[in-house]
Amino acid sequence: MKSIITVKTRNTSFASVIAGTIVAAGSLLWQPLLASSSGPMISAHASKHVQELDLVLGKSTVVDVPVAIKRASLADPAIADAIVLSPKQIYVTGKGYGSTNLTLWGKDDQILAIFDVEVALDVARLTEQFNRLLPEETNLHLASSNDHLTLSGTISSPAKLSQALAVAEAYAPKKVINLLKIYPDVPSDAKPGELDQVTVEVIRGTAVNAVKF
Repeated sequence: MKSIITVKTRNTSFASVIAGTIVAAGSLLWQPLLASSSGPMISAHASKHVQELDLVLGKSTVVDVPVAIKRASLADPAIADAIVLSPKQIYVTGKGYGSTNLTLWGKDDQILAIFDVEVALDVARLTEQFNRLLPEETNLHLASSNDHLTLSGTISSPAKLSQALAVAEAYAPKKVINLLKIYPDVPSDAKPGELDQVTVEVIRGTAVNAVKF
C-alpha cells in the first residue's frame, strides 16, 4: 500500500505554509517538528534519475528539496516513515529492514525526484563495538544486506569466534551469516621444510658438501 502526502502552500506566515493531508492510509504522517532535532541531511536533486537514500534502522535523515513539493509518496510504509517539515524538507526514518521508493512531485504535478530507500543495520556502530571488544582481531569484516549481517575474514580462536557471533546476534538475531575462518598459529598448508629453520655451522677449512647433519 502506498502512502501519499499532499503539501498545500500559501503566501502567508511559515506556520500556515505547512499543511499535510493524508490521502491514503499508511505510515506517512504529518506533524510539527523542528529540523534542528533531525539527523543528518541530504540534498535532493531535481532529476529523473533515481537517487539513493541509505538509512539505518531506527534513525532518520532530513531530505532537502531545491523547490517546494506538492506531494510525496512512500511505496512501502513498513520500511520507512516520512514526515513533512516544510514544503522543502522531509524527515525520513528507517522503520523496517529492506528497500522502498520515495517519490516527490513538484507544483506542476511532475515527478521532481525519486529515491531508492535502503534501510539496513548500523554496521558502523557494530564495527566500533567489535574494535573495542576484540581489538586484536584486525582481519574481521562486517557487511549488511537488508536484515542480514555477514561476518568474514579470519579470527584467532574458537573462543573469539563465539564472542564475535554473540555480539553479532545481539544486533541481528538469527540473521547472522558466518564466513569467518579460524587461523592457526602455523598455517595448515605449510611444508615441513618451512616449519623448522636449520642452522649449519661450517668448520673453517672444510668444504660445505663435507658437513654431515
